[in-house]
Amino acid sequence: MRLKIKSTGFALMPSLETLAAQKILKPLERRVGQKLPVDTVVDVEFAKTTRHHLEGKIWKCEVNFPMPGERRTIYVEALAESLEAAIDGAKDELERQISAQKGKRFSKFLRAARSVKEEFHITSLARRASSIYRWVRRK
Repeated sequence: MRLKIKSTGFALMPSLETLAAQKILKPLERRVGQKLPVDTVVDVEFAKTTRHHLEGKIWKCEVNFPMPGERRTIYVEALAESLEAAIDGAKDELERQISAQKGKRFSKFLRAARSVKEEFHITSLARRASSIYRWVRRK
């Protein structure tokens, strides 16, 4: 998995790259690392939303993560007063959306399995009736 970082409105420092790799890439590898192809690219954008404000929620972190095995891309955006806080907020939201997506996939599988079971379910009375029918046919 690779991290592609873009900065808007300020110069990107190497310390931010290592912070992003530590805060965003490591939790992703922990959550879905085995299922990811090696060439997966996670897009991260750091931005300063305004040039004239000095205080407030002016730092933004956006993350685009293509889910493995699905056509869906998870998009996360976090605004905060510092860039580190924005990275933490984006990481938390990304983890929440990944776990929700996993829960949806698992519940879809269970729903399909239950419907197949109901379709092919034979009650114990039907089993007994068929065995009695076979016994009568033999005689």
